[in-house]
Amino acid sequence: MNISFLSNLYKDGVKNSLRENVFIISNLIKEYGRDEYQQIFKDSDMRFNIIELDGKVIYDSRKYNEEEKLENHRNRREVRDVRNIGIGFDIRKTTISDEIMAYYAVERINKEGEKIIVRVSKNYGETLKMLKIILLAELLFFTILNFIIHSFYKNYLKRDLYQKIEIIENFLEDKGNGENLYFEEDPWILNLWDVVQKWQKQNLENIVNLNREKRILHQIITSIDSSICLFDEKLQLIIKNSKFNYLYEKDKSYYLNLIKDIEIIDIMKKAILEKQNQKTEVYVLRLKRYFSVNIKFLEQDQRYLLSVKDITQTRGMIEVQKTFISNVSHELKTPLTNIKGYVIALEDAPEPLRAQFIKTIKNNIDKLENIIIDFLNISKIESSNIVNIEKIPVSRLKTELHAVLNERIKTTNAKISYNLNLLNKENELKIDFEKVLTILKNLVENAIIYKNNSTPEIEISIIETKNRYKIGVKDNGVGISSEDIEKIFERFYRVDKARTSNKAGTGLGLSIVKELVERCGGKIDVISKEGKGTIFIFTILK
Repeated sequence: MNISFLSNLYKDGVKNSLRENVFIISNLIKEYGRDEYQQIFKDSDMRFNIIELDGKVIYDSRKYNEEEKLENHRNRREVRDVRNIGIGFDIRKTTISDEIMAYYAVERINKEGEKIIVRVSKNYGETLKMLKIILLAELLFFTILNFIIHSFYKNYLKRDLYQKIEIIENFLEDKGNGENLYFEEDPWILNLWDVVQKWQKQNLENIVNLNREKRILHQIITSIDSSICLFDEKLQLIIKNSKFNYLYEKDKSYYLNLIKDIEIIDIMKKAILEKQNQKTEVYVLRLKRYFSVNIKFLEQDQRYLLSVKDITQTRGMIEVQKTFISNVSHELKTPLTNIKGYVIALEDAPEPLRAQFIKTIKNNIDKLENIIIDFLNISKIESSNIVNIEKIPVSRLKTELHAVLNERIKTTNAKISYNLNLLNKENELKIDFEKVLTILKNLVENAIIYKNNSTPEIEISIIETKNRYKIGVKDNGVGISSEDIEKIFERFYRVDKARTSNKAGTGLGLSIVKELVERCGGKIDVISKEGKGTIFIFTILK
């Protein structure tokens, strides 16, 4: 039981160590290329791989530039587990060196937005050797202990007990009651041994429970999204989790030396002076970030519990929501005001103007409908991360796209052509149909709206690779200036507002496109020049 407990404890330790390494590496691969992090890890004793979802090794820190020689890892247990549950862990002998290795793997997104598997490994052989040594030491210890107990019992306790038994027997014989008194072999020792065994069993159960609770507490502390510090009555650090380590100095324990930023220190000082709980939000100038600081005064132990949470993103979302609501109000107000004004004017308008007023009212209703549809699309995108991949015939995509744009195509005589380069002969696409249709609808609609004086000509190209599609939408429209290209994916941003205010646009179309492309695991780029048309190119994963 003890060795099983120790084995599980060491496995958990190795697993946690590998998990931390994966966290570090995942952050690196989001920012750097393989040459850069190979430079970082070339002399490290830590080995890690980057593996595609189909098992192909595309990077190995120990066999750099030799990855093509490595066999496919799709059947490795940890890789299979990643595909099934998102996390994989295994301990086994390697096929090359017969070393026992521990592997930990997770699914991540790389710098190019692709889903990959990051796997780290560590030699587990030394750990097994240590466990065997511990087992041998336990066996030796209990063997010696049993020998000592046996010798003590045989040479002292047994003789002493026999002497006491004889005294009791003599006493009972003198009283005439000894004939009914008898003892089984060493009954007191047997009872004592039963007590010791029960005590030992209870102690071992308590140790297991304590370690389990300690492990659970550690997992809770390390998993929360706040930095936790506990200080004693002398304001010396007792325990701290690893969250937001950039707020603290290394190897310091006194709170004034430990905490880097005066904004947090001031709140701590107030809690110490008043011996009361403190909770407030602060802006840390050094980091240019907002934090929620909460200090609990534990009166019974005279201790202080400090928790710090980064709320920069939350505050940013609040500002985004305020801006969104303001823009929504403005966008809805304009067509509603126009409709109301023309309805009033329609009552007394002469017959020649009534048709013109009705047409204007209809245009504003169409604009209002477009605004509401775009708002619903934004809300739907933000409330769901689900991507429904299914096989869709290209013909269905063409039919649906023409159906939703039928009125605009007829009005402008727009011409839409397709250039397909697919790997399958059935002309099928493995995509989230609804999302891709919305993306193409918005891009083609923009191409028609921002047309040049000539007839709109739009070419949609779809190129299929092993694990993704590259889709382009090319037009012969007015183009986009270099200043506007950087802003066109922002919500409510419209190019040349004075020239396009009558187009019924909301400024949400391209922001919807960008968010949908990213939800499908891809990214979008723009190539454009004023007066020369525009090309939108985006990729999506299969």
